[in-house]
Amino acid sequence: MGTVLSALAGIGSSARMLLTPILDFAKAYERAAFSPGSPVSIPTTPYWTRDPPYPDLVKHQSAELPREVDVAIIGSGISGAAVAHSLLHSSKGSSVEKMVVLEARDICSGATARNGVYPRLAKHVGKDRAIALTRFQRKHLDLLLELCNTTGIDAAEAREVETVDLFLDSASFADAVKGVKETEPMLPEEEMKIWEREEAQKKFGTGPSVYGAVSYRAGALWPYRFVTTIWHRLLTQYHDILAIETHTPVESISTEDPEAPRGYPYALRTTRGTVYARNVVHATNGFASHLVPGLRRKITPAKAHMSAQKPGNLFPEQHGPHRSWSVIYGDGFDYVTQRPPEHGESRQSQGDLMLGGGFVCTLNRGIDMLAVSDDGAPLDGMTLAHISGVLPAAFSPNWGVGGGLRQAWSGILGFTRDMLPLVGRLDKTVTGRAPSDVNGGEWIVAGFAGEGMVWSWLSGMALGIIVSGRENSDLDAAPGRPAGRLADWFPHELYASKDRMKSADLSNLPSHL
Repeated sequence: MGTVLSALAGIGSSARMLLTPILDFAKAYERAAFSPGSPVSIPTTPYWTRDPPYPDLVKHQSAELPREVDVAIIGSGISGAAVAHSLLHSSKGSSVEKMVVLEARDICSGATARNGVYPRLAKHVGKDRAIALTRFQRKHLDLLLELCNTTGIDAAEAREVETVDLFLDSASFADAVKGVKETEPMLPEEEMKIWEREEAQKKFGTGPSVYGAVSYRAGALWPYRFVTTIWHRLLTQYHDILAIETHTPVESISTEDPEAPRGYPYALRTTRGTVYARNVVHATNGFASHLVPGLRRKITPAKAHMSAQKPGNLFPEQHGPHRSWSVIYGDGFDYVTQRPPEHGESRQSQGDLMLGGGFVCTLNRGIDMLAVSDDGAPLDGMTLAHISGVLPAAFSPNWGVGGGLRQAWSGILGFTRDMLPLVGRLDKTVTGRAPSDVNGGEWIVAGFAGEGMVWSWLSGMALGIIVSGRENSDLDAAPGRPAGRLADWFPHELYASKDRMKSADLSNLPSHL
């Protein structure tokens, strides 16, 4: 009898194991139908925002909220900064007479991201278009480095690095080797090198838990300092045009306000009053569906974790700010960059390691973080346990003692069904708003799926070109922008088209993860 009961219990346990992910995703799908709300007022504090280069910008507000603007940008992160930069640095001179940036919290909460992977794109969009999308992502590296170097944004610590993917299981490494061989003939400009297990140990000082490595060219920078420098310069140069209003969350948008001045159909109600605008740009990523209900289950927030860590005393001295890392295991991965030594420290000192990831290490393998928009406390304990231990696991015995977690925080990502950003005009069927004045509109640049640094800047630059009506113009190259017509360098897959919106439901996301 006991044997029969044990067998039945085993069947029940197996069924639960099969059904649990489905039920968990069903709960996330239900959560995604609701508004993410405005960002919480007390978030966890990121390492990136310490010692801001422009303290006066952190809580910047005008004496009076602007009443009428040509463009209202909601969100002050990298995509919003790129839109403003693109519009204000128009090659024909600015056609924008007044612009306001509305931010719910301090300016630019700062974010970090990871490079895209060609094989994933090839699986879903085909090899030819995967090449175009990957080249668009990679274009960010050269353009952002050039922008920082030629315009003196030294605080951003922009630099080219060698990135090294470390694989903690044989199957993941085998898939990576296959991916490299698939990519090489399609993207010959991408130089990738495969390191077998013993080669990786000798070259990078990894431990025996690493099955192999792949290295290639990448970049790194301090995004918060990059973005706040951009805002500082725009505010200085265009102080008569640009207003930045932090701690001014937008509570609602209406096109039926009887007090709206002619030509300014959008009434943006904020905690400090109402702004009337010709154009509204939604640059709020995972929070976009709060003000655009038609985007619910089309851009879904997700809570992710990030950390700053001190290396152990045996972490190889050959490493440093010239190198970044990914640690890959099954369907999960973590991403790591290393900062230069702090000012005043010797060159031999090891800079902090900035490690994010562990998304699939929660109790419900990350599904419990999907459709979650609260980046306040508490943090997820299982995720913290993972990210605190993954580097010692990958490098031991070359890790040593004295290392550990300095700081940890969370942030909100924005996922689309196809893991690609949404860029362009929002149709009235999505916004639910149809202003009688058509000389303007609502626009979006959001949904970066955790890869913002290789999507957001040029997506924002592209949207600025579209909003200003220059998409068919043959533009000269400018700092942070390629030369040519928009179609020459901006992938059509990123447009927020009607067809894309029809298939954008969250239920299709699992096949892309």
